[in-house]
Amino acid sequence: MNNLNHLDIDHFTAAPQRRIGSQALTRDEKGAILLFESRRRVERGDVLTWNLPGGCAQGNEDPQAACRRRIQEKSGLLIEPGKLLVMHWQPPKGDTVEGHNYVWDGGVISSHTEFQLDTDEVTQYRFVPRKQLTAFTRDSLVERIDAALQALGRGHSGYLAGHAG
Repeated sequence: MNNLNHLDIDHFTAAPQRRIGSQALTRDEKGAILLFESRRRVERGDVLTWNLPGGCAQGNEDPQAACRRRIQEKSGLLIEPGKLLVMHWQPPKGDTVEGHNYVWDGGVISSHTEFQLDTDEVTQYRFVPRKQLTAFTRDSLVERIDAALQALGRGHSGYLAGHAG
């Protein structure tokens, strides 16, 4: 007789709902970080409306492929996500389920790069110096970006858990 616990079976056959976000840390020649302003956050009335390029993975989609796809859909850019820099687990909060957010090395692109924004999703883009990030985005993303920048410097990926602040 097999001694598998009922909960062990459910874990694999009826896993809890989670979201998977996949983003790229892309910089310009001066090291400023590429951010997109989210139309959804603007319309919702959020104060801090900017995010790293990328988005949510679909069911059965590889997170790295999701990052590439979402950046191309939102901006027309073909950015090949490189090395994984950070994996950030965030617990449920309000009506949002728990999530895993991957940040890949998006490399360096020219600050003069032409974008073809999907204006249904992105209102604008800009390269933001690290020191100015708190004026554009929430603390949890600043923490994630800092961890990604540290991972670039160390040469190996990092892990974050929880919400900042």
